[in-house]
Amino acid sequence: MIEDNENLNSAKEQLIKNVELLNNSINKNSNEIDINKLIVLLIAKYNINPFDNMKVKDVAKDLGMNQNNANDLFRRKDFPAITFTKPKQICWLSYILWKMERRV
Repeated sequence: MIEDNENLNSAKEQLIKNVELLNNSINKNSNEIDINKLIVLLIAKYNINPFDNMKVKDVAKDLGMNQNNANDLFRRKDFPAITFTKPKQICWLSYILWKMERRV
């Protein structure tokens, strides 16, 4: 059970680090993201449920910032966070799409 959890965590970290690979899901002509391809990639390749949630500390770790700055990010209008829950959360799929939009 512990190994499965460690494998899932390493897969999630690998996904976050390799967002550039997800840019293949972008149609270069229209700059639109093919959400269907992205969901299939999340499920098939990385074994991640795209509708699971990330917490503030996960986003802070991924973006290399402290939790105070990540909390500020969660308050921004353009960040698709779920702010009515404690702790604040964001859906994996929403986070990856937001991150890809910021890179384009």
